[in-house]
Amino acid sequence: MHLKILLCTEKISMKTEQFDFEQKHITIYLPDHHTPNAPLWLSFLDNATEANALATELTAQQHILIAVTESDWETAFTPWQAPRLFKKGSDFGGGADAYYAFITQRLLPEIEQKFGFNPAWRGVLGYSLAGLWAIYGAYKHPYFQRIGCVSGSLWFDDWLTFAAQNHPEHLPQAVYFSVGADEANAKNPRLAQVAENTQQTWQYWQPYQVPCTFEVNAGGHFDDVATRLLKAANWLNQAA
Repeated sequence: MHLKILLCTEKISMKTEQFDFEQKHITIYLPDHHTPNAPLWLSFLDNATEANALATELTAQQHILIAVTESDWETAFTPWQAPRLFKKGSDFGGGADAYYAFITQRLLPEIEQKFGFNPAWRGVLGYSLAGLWAIYGAYKHPYFQRIGCVSGSLWFDDWLTFAAQNHPEHLPQAVYFSVGADEANAKNPRLAQVAENTQQTWQYWQPYQVPCTFEVNAGGHFDDVATRLLKAANWLNQAA
């Protein structure tokens, strides 16, 4: 068994379990009186304040949130290799397929077995590059029934070509896209494509028989992260 429980903290509306798994730090947020089939959300929030804010709302709805701390976003969440975005940044490693295998074949099955979870459905709330990873999985790795691509990095090189040429084999229950209103004003020309590319991807999803929406939020890329993710979760819950 790879899971080693490090901490269990009781809170007024939820409890948390924290542990390490294959060099990743994992936090599970649970309702105080959860049932084995409680819906399960996956997110990748490194900021504890944002994760706690999102978890407080989701556990109040009797949902479980699993937050994974990922240190190498440029590799884990990108579907293919691409040059770095900034001079001092890292090139994109194209490890999304391997990361899906890690999440869906090792991490989540281990957690569900360890804690006795049998979720009614699983959802993913991906922000930025994790949003790109979330929607990429809808095409290549159908596992999550509800998909939130929130300020997703759909400016990524050749993304629209991929989205136009590929079709999901198994449709999810609902898909949510959003972008910040100011993100299209980025000085970097690659980043500035994000609003147009996100809307175009949403349009590609219109022929599919699945609830799908595109929303523009106020602010830039780093504004109101937890609030935006919660909006995605609430819409997906109502639409599915």
